[in-house]
Amino acid sequence: MRFYAAATSLFQSRSPKTRSITNIVTITDYSRLALILAALAMTGQLEAQVELPAPESATEDQTETTPSPEFTPEAPVQIRPDEGSPVAGTEVNAPQFDIGRHFHLSGSLNGGYDDNVNLTPTGSPSWYANPTANFRYLFGSARLAMDLLAGGGINYYFDHPGGRDYDPLVYLDLSAAYKVTLRLTVNFSTSSAYEAQPEFGTSLSSTRRLGNYFRSENRLSAHYKLSPRLSSVTAYDLSVLEYQSSAGHDRLEQAFSEQLRYLWTPTTTVSGEYRFSLNESQSAQGGSNTQSLIAGLEQSFSPRFKAGLRGGVQLRSSGNGGDRTSPYVETSLRYELGSQGGTAHRESAASTYIIWTNRYSIEESDLHNAASRETFRTNLKLNYAMTARISASLALIYFHGDNAASNQISSRSLGGSSNESTFDITPSVRYAITQHCAFNAGYRYTDVSRGSGAAALDPLQSFGSYTRNRYFAGITLSF
Repeated sequence: MRFYAAATSLFQSRSPKTRSITNIVTITDYSRLALILAALAMTGQLEAQVELPAPESATEDQTETTPSPEFTPEAPVQIRPDEGSPVAGTEVNAPQFDIGRHFHLSGSLNGGYDDNVNLTPTGSPSWYANPTANFRYLFGSARLAMDLLAGGGINYYFDHPGGRDYDPLVYLDLSAAYKVTLRLTVNFSTSSAYEAQPEFGTSLSSTRRLGNYFRSENRLSAHYKLSPRLSSVTAYDLSVLEYQSSAGHDRLEQAFSEQLRYLWTPTTTVSGEYRFSLNESQSAQGGSNTQSLIAGLEQSFSPRFKAGLRGGVQLRSSGNGGDRTSPYVETSLRYELGSQGGTAHRESAASTYIIWTNRYSIEESDLHNAASRETFRTNLKLNYAMTARISASLALIYFHGDNAASNQISSRSLGGSSNESTFDITPSVRYAITQHCAFNAGYRYTDVSRGSGAAALDPLQSFGSYTRNRYFAGITLSF
């Protein structure tokens, strides 16, 4: 099978040559690379459905295989209520085996008032309308499972602040898993979007408006059971950030990792991981590489309540920023009480769940002359079903980062602190009028603060702290 051969060849090439870093990164090259990965995965899925039916006896055994650690069953789709798009930086949906085929169509029309469309210190208000539509397809057999969510829309501004008429939004989220043998499962996931609004939940975005941009986070991995308790995960990650008109902020990040997992008790898993990442950028920091040694502990308190702790050390080497060593800490907590909708309509069902992740690590800075950024990041998503028709949700994103200057900028020339912090919170309420129609309303508040030395790290862009208030309400139709 062509997809299996491509994946096997990729995993056997464990020592890639670092290519030289160019000063011009085109959106065409990186976008094509991300699309090729998605095409390979989808092609392999179609072939698998025709050419590799599982024997009846083998199928029964495979359904008992422990799922890959990249996927958490029953993880709800996290949709941004004010724009109807998936929340960036969250885990991709888990595909489920043996569920058959499901199609789901939905559309929404939101409207409201935004007091700072262009994200400037002085504000740029406008009334706006936000029509969106998306398509979801789920497929699960004994050997193949996939979950596809695709859609798009626009934010249209009636007052045209700063000459801005609308912001585009097109997105694709895909996760797929294929059981090659009883022991080997190959997984692929991608989260890609073309948009203009900053995404605060991921490091693969700026906190300012730099024009329309394309971002894509992709992962290809193989989960192999060495024994009933011991397994390995070999993975390749590709992340792409490309701006349409802003020079010096495009990035390409690649990571190769090997993880060993041991089932200590039926509810406890310990792990150890080595990760090597290559980072290329148009900025003055140039290229860098980071090595990470990470140990992990995962505890399942019940089928619906899981928590994890991972910690270790990161060793970063950069020609313009010197060598740095930083601790790496990551925690996660997931709890889901239940859902009153079916599997194919999980994102629109009334349910109660909490997803909370925290991480402290070295990230790539979005400032042109910064070498790196030590960042603490927390993402919280809470949904509470008050009744079968009414539910309330809260989405919170916060991160604080300390930027390190490259060798071209001395720390004394910064003239102040170069740290930055972002706080973004969105409370909302949803009322199901009928099974296929729902009304939602909410409020989104954003506060971005930067130290006075940040301007010295990126003199080509306008700087300044800003706040934003967004009030919205709308109707969603689903079929």
